[in-house]
Amino acid sequence: MDRSVGSRLQNMFQQLEKIGGKAAKHQTGEDLQQIRYVTCKIFQIITTQEKIYKDSILKNPAQLDLLVQTLKSATDRAVLVNIINICSELLGKTQVGKKASAFVSVNATNVVFQTMVQESEDNSPSEDFMLTCHHVLSRVGQKDRKFALKARLNRALLVTLNLIKNNIMNFRNLLILLPVFKLYTNNSVNSSYLGKHNSIPPICKIVLQCSRKHASALKYGLDILNNFTKSRNNAARTIGGEYVPAILSLYSDWHQADTKHRHVSIRKGLLNILKNITNLRSGRKALVEANGIRVLYESAQDVIDCREMEGLILLASVIMRKCCPRNKLPLGNIRSVVKYELPESELYPPEGLEPGGARNTEGGDSDNSSLDDDDDIDSDDERFKTDNIDEIEDDVCNSSPEAFKRSPEDLKQYNQFFPELFEIDVQEPSESVVVPTASYDTVIDREKLRGVYPVSTDSLHKSVSCPSSMFRIPSNSSEYSDSSGYFSGSRTGHLPENSNEVEYIESYGRSSTASAINLKTGASVISLDFPSSSSSSKSGSSKKSANQRSKKAKGGSKRAGKDKKPKKTTKDSQSGQDGMGCFTNALCITPIPTVIDQDDDYDPNISPCEDDEDVFDIKPDPLLYQEMGRATKSVYKFEKLAYPDLCGARSPLDIEPLYHRKFGVQRAKVFEDIDRMIHPELVIDRDTYDLDAIKARTGANYSSDNTNISNRDEFRVGSGGRYEPGPDCLRFSSQFESGNLRKAIFVREYEYDLILNPDINTNHHHQWFYFEVSNMVADRPYRFNIVNCEKLNSQFNFGMKPLLFSVMEAMENRPYWVRTGTDICYYRNHFTRSAQATGGVKGKTYYTTTFTVTFKHSKDVCYMAYHYPYTFATLQMHLVHWEQAVDCEQVFFRQQTFCETMSGNPVSVLTITARPKSETREGIEEFRSRPYIFLSSRVHPGESNSSWVMKGTIDFLLSRRPAAYRLREMFIFKIVPMLNPDGVLNGNHRCSLAGEDLNRRWDNPCPKLHPTIYHTKGLLQYLQMINKTPLVYCDYHGHSRRKNIFIYGCSAAMSWIVNDTNNPGSTGNKIEDNGFKTLPRVLDCIAPQFSLANCSFLVEKTKEATGRVVVWRQIGVNRSYTMESTYCGMDREGKYKDQHISTWHLEEMGHKFCEALLRLGRGRTSYNANSAMPSETTLEQLGAYGNPQDYMDDVPANLHSIEEEDKDYCDLLADDESSSCIDTPDDDDYDEDM
Repeated sequence: MDRSVGSRLQNMFQQLEKIGGKAAKHQTGEDLQQIRYVTCKIFQIITTQEKIYKDSILKNPAQLDLLVQTLKSATDRAVLVNIINICSELLGKTQVGKKASAFVSVNATNVVFQTMVQESEDNSPSEDFMLTCHHVLSRVGQKDRKFALKARLNRALLVTLNLIKNNIMNFRNLLILLPVFKLYTNNSVNSSYLGKHNSIPPICKIVLQCSRKHASALKYGLDILNNFTKSRNNAARTIGGEYVPAILSLYSDWHQADTKHRHVSIRKGLLNILKNITNLRSGRKALVEANGIRVLYESAQDVIDCREMEGLILLASVIMRKCCPRNKLPLGNIRSVVKYELPESELYPPEGLEPGGARNTEGGDSDNSSLDDDDDIDSDDERFKTDNIDEIEDDVCNSSPEAFKRSPEDLKQYNQFFPELFEIDVQEPSESVVVPTASYDTVIDREKLRGVYPVSTDSLHKSVSCPSSMFRIPSNSSEYSDSSGYFSGSRTGHLPENSNEVEYIESYGRSSTASAINLKTGASVISLDFPSSSSSSKSGSSKKSANQRSKKAKGGSKRAGKDKKPKKTTKDSQSGQDGMGCFTNALCITPIPTVIDQDDDYDPNISPCEDDEDVFDIKPDPLLYQEMGRATKSVYKFEKLAYPDLCGARSPLDIEPLYHRKFGVQRAKVFEDIDRMIHPELVIDRDTYDLDAIKARTGANYSSDNTNISNRDEFRVGSGGRYEPGPDCLRFSSQFESGNLRKAIFVREYEYDLILNPDINTNHHHQWFYFEVSNMVADRPYRFNIVNCEKLNSQFNFGMKPLLFSVMEAMENRPYWVRTGTDICYYRNHFTRSAQATGGVKGKTYYTTTFTVTFKHSKDVCYMAYHYPYTFATLQMHLVHWEQAVDCEQVFFRQQTFCETMSGNPVSVLTITARPKSETREGIEEFRSRPYIFLSSRVHPGESNSSWVMKGTIDFLLSRRPAAYRLREMFIFKIVPMLNPDGVLNGNHRCSLAGEDLNRRWDNPCPKLHPTIYHTKGLLQYLQMINKTPLVYCDYHGHSRRKNIFIYGCSAAMSWIVNDTNNPGSTGNKIEDNGFKTLPRVLDCIAPQFSLANCSFLVEKTKEATGRVVVWRQIGVNRSYTMESTYCGMDREGKYKDQHISTWHLEEMGHKFCEALLRLGRGRTSYNANSAMPSETTLEQLGAYGNPQDYMDDVPANLHSIEEEDKDYCDLLADDESSSCIDTPDDDDYDEDM
């Protein structure tokens, strides 16, 4: 830098500081002349000399501040012009970021605004000066975050607007003014203010008159108009000015002219304006009237194959979808086709019911509350949200709901469902302990059934090829065990009136002692006091009845190829404890600490999947299934038995990878729907299946008598099949167990719209589908659109495929449910939802699940389903198989009907444990004092995956594996395999016949409306009453929005209640027992389909009435869980990554859950008070038996010995606060958990 020039510049600023420091009124004419001269020279230097002189000024905040202060105090126009020109020159035209920041730091923005406004108030304002001010502002505004606010406070908005109006045809000046105006309108308040002052017409005029030569001005104008139309009022003004047709025409012109796609931003700007305008109903109407849908559709089709135009196409699709006419579903009534008259209830009076007997569900359990909790994860074609869905937050309260308690007298009715406590009496040393087996009163006459059974039984057996499982059923068996269990009590779950088997001391959680006495013998059946061999009374039970039971037990059949019993290691009988004695008294009121025998012969490395010798195979039994299916009681009228259920269809053994959708498939499907609307002449619109019409034609003869249903699918397939005459299109049916399809519409060639039926007595819950399709042509792509889905998103967008079963494939020895379909996606459609179905919220629409299927065979009969079906009849068949195949010499197994559903279907409870180790008193006491594990599933009918997991669990527990044998010796399992048989039978997704989610009724269930929940909770309350609270409670569920299998648990530290102490995990000193985290950690290590990262332990207010939280809070089970199984597949790292989940994966998960329980048990050496004590037990009571901390800590005392056995589980058993799980809110309000 030339020192002479630099010195001159420095001297000039010193003179300016000396003179400019005076107030304007004290400045003389000579001072003013000097200021003019100095500012003029400064301007000459920075314009004629090198750039380094400009930088020297910009780097000197004092000099910049001096210029700004001089501009603020000056009144002479020449001085003002000189300083504004200096500022403009210093800012330059490029790379203005740091320069602008320097000006912002000295408050130049406010000063320039004030100067510009003062100039505009002059009688003869200089337009050039005003434009120079705008040039400076356009540069400074890029770095001033409060630029728009400062403009409004300085009243500069209308100044710029007037300049734009005066220069509306001068594009050179507009390029200076429009950038500043754009910065103004970035602020919504400024945008509304300017809209009120008639600023939209001049901007629209500028936009419409711009040609390709004025592309820059057009871009600014479009940005400004886009900012304007974000306001609903401004959008209405734009519509009122009839600018929509002109904007559409301009878009069409630019689309045709811009063949090389050089001005995509202009076309996108026009679409953004249309997108804002169509947020209003009047805007959508204006666009439709201007034929905008056709214009946008055709323009998008022109560039459909150009990947660079994807953003443009997505915007066009969003606009078109919003403007498509919204129609109601083609149904006369959105409620379910059939109704079920509900009984009157004292807990739920009749005024809570809607006309027709259906319960009003528009309250807390409404569809709206469920859906608003769903994640709206947009897919590739859903990245532009058009609806703002506000979640309704519940009011925060500071107390949990009061538990509904039942009296001990009321709970006595459940005595009969605990045969392990009352059946077996202590025998004399010479006698043996015997366990009577149940018998099946109804013997199935297979020869008789052959006369009425239309399908060849031999061909069905031949077509079925199932992989091995755990039992081998004798092929010549023709008798099945009685499902009623050992006792002959009523099926409603009440004790017979003449029953006097057990007498209770009336105390419920308050007395320090309680006992149950056998009235026949006088012996103590249960002692809840400290067990003492010296105080035990001898048994005097009847030898005759014992001998009869012994003979009956010895008469039980053994499995083919059965090996001898697994070797048992017993200890001295005087000790009264076995190798796992820590569990033998774990649920007595008096804890008896014991130590694990490290020399026990149990091998922890034994895995169920590796024991090939012990796998079993329950082959499908069509005759038995038919008998069970005919015994069901449904609300819908069934016409047949579904062939897949009849032949026991499962998933194939082959790996089925997740579906990877090609980019743009969803967009293409949306455009096909729009094309249907644009070309209505191509729409066939013919009903091919209508359940409403079928019911109307049947009239009064529509009954649910299923006694004669069968299956004739084998006679219908192939070219020679017995098809009924009809139109040449696909034919549908869902009139079978668990079927769900209400209507099928033939809309275009090879395309069908499908409408699902809601849950009975409701108008919503559409997700589960299961239907038959026939009369197809091979190798033709058929598109199916399920158009009344409700969720905001689905796993169909993330790799899930629907399921297909082919009868012809089954006849060729491939009876499998296979994943099928291409072009699978899920998106919002134009069918509106009734406000009754959305809790009063208007404007919501349904969603479409679409997929394309190419059938392999012509004239086939196929079945399609959301997930692998597991019907109620299938469960009943499996119960018979389990009861027949169980090894009575090793397994204590009871299957009893403990209540009936509202429609009269039996609900079973299973008891599984090992037989007593000996007939001595010590052996019987050990048998009765085993901890309980309580399992349940299928409270939501559509979650069939939970039944497959339950099947795997029961299969494992009844198997001959050493691990299963050890598990039975450690625990007593109480299992309710299906909590909602009525919903399963009738194809519901979520609710029971009461139209309610049973998993929201645990807090206060009604015995008439919710009998299964009422009596299941009664079983748990009974265990609580006798101080045998379960160690673990787990309810199996399905999850439709996540992959993998995971667990929801309960943590007091994560409760919605501050300082939540009303739970088994907290004590008076606020110490939380973190033992509930051990089980999911173990599962994460041993089960490849389980994900600890998806687990959550939150206790939310909305979940207080669910089974998990009620059992945790009211029953006192610290390890209270729901286990969620995905419908889709796995994405965690491991051997199952990116695979669809199958029935084998689900059953394996049941095995792994049992293994985890075994791991959980091996690490315990002391009785856990939180698992067994009544909720009323105090710390002082605990202290009477030992240190309370010993009962709260879940860290095993023999942790070092466990380390030596298996180092992989060291971290799992250490219950610290750290966890790798993601504690996110439970996603179970609608579809899951809960």
